[in-house]
Amino acid sequence: MSAITDFFDVILRGESRTYDDHNWYVSGSRLKGYIKGRSTNPYPLLNKDLSKYSFGEVKAFQSRNRDSNGQLWATGRYQIIPATLRGVQKKVGLADSAIYNAENQDKLGYALLVERRNIRNYLNGSVPDTKENRELASLDVAKVWSSVGVPYRVFGGKGRYVEKDQSYYQGGGDKASVPSIDAQNALQKLRNSLLNNEVQAPKIKNNTTWAFYVAGGLLLSSAIALYFLAKRKKK
Repeated sequence: MSAITDFFDVILRGESRTYDDHNWYVSGSRLKGYIKGRSTNPYPLLNKDLSKYSFGEVKAFQSRNRDSNGQLWATGRYQIIPATLRGVQKKVGLADSAIYNAENQDKLGYALLVERRNIRNYLNGSVPDTKENRELASLDVAKVWSSVGVPYRVFGGKGRYVEKDQSYYQGGGDKASVPSIDAQNALQKLRNSLLNNEVQAPKIKNNTTWAFYVAGGLLLSSAIALYFLAKRKKK
């Protein structure tokens, strides 16, 4: 098992078990769930495992009305909801014809992780490995996955203060089952593995794009500085 897999085994402990897990809303906005190996009733419109459908098909299920069959909601290993799936799929650069399998879901999960600045900066070594930076990174993790507790009292996503180790979205039916210290320890282990080249991060379009804009910004700044320097010399 890789360090990335180990990391998500901790973070997703309260979210899902497999790449086929999912939940869905039916009439009256009642939420039903399916965990492969534990449940016997998956989303009614599925006639095969979730991870065998294409992105386009999954998004079509997520776009349905909440009728007797219902609207597919949080999907797969990373429990990705409709709006998030549309956004992160585009960032990763996967077509609607791509299969929603384990490999592609892993790309989505890592993209969701590193699109958060505090997590990205901590994992790539841009900031020192301090308690403050681990807590900031773990808070961003809690903002992505509601079952991870926050590191300290903070104004949460439901417009109210939440206490340490509560869900960032506490008050809307979400509860944390992963203490913040577990998330912080997992982040530290993953950081060390990445910086020591013991594991390679998934290659995703988002990382490349982000690096491109950083480099592009530096080049643009240099060009502007040279322009004004040349004008000053002419005077």
